[in-house]
Amino acid sequence: MEPFINKFIEKMTSKSFYVGEQSSYDAERYSNRQETGSVQMLDPLNRLNGQAASHSDYSLIEQDLNRMSLNIIDSITNGIQGSGEYAGGPTQLTHPLLKSIGTYYFEMKGKRIRPTVLLLLARAITSNDCPSEPISESQLKLAQVVEMLHTASLVHDDVIDGADTRREMASVNCAYSNKLAILCGNFLTARTIVLLSTLRNHHVTELVSNIISDLVDGELMQIKSNSTSFESYIRKTYLKTASLFANGCRSIAVLSGADANMTNMATEFGKNLGLAFQIIDDLLDVTGSSESLGKPASVDMSLGLATAPVLFALEEYPDLEVLINRKFSESGDVDIANQLVLKSNAIEKTKSLAIEYCNKSIEFLMKLPQSQSRDLLITLTQSKVIRFDLIGLKSTISMSLFVKCSVLIIDGIGCRI
Repeated sequence: MEPFINKFIEKMTSKSFYVGEQSSYDAERYSNRQETGSVQMLDPLNRLNGQAASHSDYSLIEQDLNRMSLNIIDSITNGIQGSGEYAGGPTQLTHPLLKSIGTYYFEMKGKRIRPTVLLLLARAITSNDCPSEPISESQLKLAQVVEMLHTASLVHDDVIDGADTRREMASVNCAYSNKLAILCGNFLTARTIVLLSTLRNHHVTELVSNIISDLVDGELMQIKSNSTSFESYIRKTYLKTASLFANGCRSIAVLSGADANMTNMATEFGKNLGLAFQIIDDLLDVTGSSESLGKPASVDMSLGLATAPVLFALEEYPDLEVLINRKFSESGDVDIANQLVLKSNAIEKTKSLAIEYCNKSIEFLMKLPQSQSRDLLITLTQSKVIRFDLIGLKSTISMSLFVKCSVLIIDGIGCRI
């Protein structure tokens, strides 16, 4: 493990914390595993066999999440009070129209997965399983920063992609206009930066700045590239999605006062969870429906994007490369590609790839001291892959199992699904 950590530290000097070489893991250490496709998901808590956590377990962070949500609305509406010798400058209430647009997505039903992960990790690192003992104010602010930054990126993404729905509602750009949506995304990003500055932690500021930079790099890479290499796909996926998880988890560890080893483990956990999360999202874009996803389906190929299912199908159907190179731009290209994906083994291969990253996340979590919050993180990590079985075409996990492993996690902690 030490050589890997040394390589990881060397990569810390670069702008992004993307790690090209993956660490190895020994899946045989855990006897309780659930077989899903050709790769077995680690199940150290034996919860995939039906021993789900109780509803009350998730009250652990309910208060933290509710405080964070109220703080987000307040910071958008009333601004953020600074601290230090330059605090106390003139402030103004947000313009009513900007307030309406800025709070639009936050008032919708949302899973709040990213702050949930960060808040649970904050408690897992310190083994704080007492709901009456709140996490530090700085960690709560960081969860708010990450959720606001993520939402700002969604607003801009919907403009770039020309999306008309988000979470089963009209997207900001559709409900208002592209110009107002761009201003909204910029406004949310600006408020996020002000909130970040109140943490007075230059290390965390650098980490969150990397998230913003990576989001832009990833978007540009997605727009300009039509590469058929998995290396490019994974890097783009890291930049657009996993960087936020990785740098967010690393920031939580820094604010917890964790040592270098714990901080690196938190980073790796976040990175692998983020990759698994996005790979499943890419899979659901092919197999899910607009109703089940709460957003348009089959969007990626219509935007000219070749994600993991298409790249795996390409291995069996080389003619797909012609469609990929022209970004599925001709009539019928998307339908043909979809048919080839479903005819091939791409669905199971993509799911197996997501499970591999999920297993790496669980491996790192198992190195934390045992606690309720750590165990909830393990179950939450598993649920990000299991959700495919509920929404996708090839269901291998029962509805009741998903309800135990996923709905309790999300609904039980006060998230509005």
